[in-house]
Amino acid sequence: MRLAWLAAVVLLALPSIARADDAVIATDTPKTPHRIEARIGMLIGGGDVGDVTGASSGLHVAIGGRYGEVTGMAEYDYLSVGDGDSGDRRGDLSRGGLTARMSLFHTDDDGPIAGDYWAEAGVGYEHVSWAPGGVLDRPDLVLGFGAELDGHAYWQSAHPRHIGMWLGFRAILARAPRTDSPAVCGGPCTMATPPSRNDVGLYFSWGMHWGR
Repeated sequence: MRLAWLAAVVLLALPSIARADDAVIATDTPKTPHRIEARIGMLIGGGDVGDVTGASSGLHVAIGGRYGEVTGMAEYDYLSVGDGDSGDRRGDLSRGGLTARMSLFHTDDDGPIAGDYWAEAGVGYEHVSWAPGGVLDRPDLVLGFGAELDGHAYWQSAHPRHIGMWLGFRAILARAPRTDSPAVCGGPCTMATPPSRNDVGLYFSWGMHWGR
């Protein structure tokens, strides 16, 4: 009889023990790391705006948040465009965009310093204002990759600060305005075609980032 009572007590207690174990497991689950961050830096390279091709450089700023391995950023660029120092066709390009960045590899974040390697893709909208007169508005696409060094202030606390530098490379792709240029052969060819409407800007980027 005593064994029967003991078995009944154990069976009744099993659900409570299981719920307690589940509670311990739930509280021990690590949270996905996240933070807010800002960036300021420079872009330097070369860009195409239709048949205008030359060196281009300017300012890059961005703000956004990182959740796990993914970072979402709202960004703004202000760049010079033109044919070069000897050209009369010069202007300024203002660009706003949204970019998603994926971490491909990073070192341990539990120390005072870490490294991160990433790839990025995004969309934007350009406004080109030419010095002699005239404007051009168009959408674009961004692809790039880079690496950064991340220093952790107060890294042993629950809310560390992040500050560091990054170096990257990006391509900005856009469509040139339609023109009435005739089809030609710019070199040996089997068929004459109009000039390509695919504009490409290639830029090195670097700067500082910080957040918490």
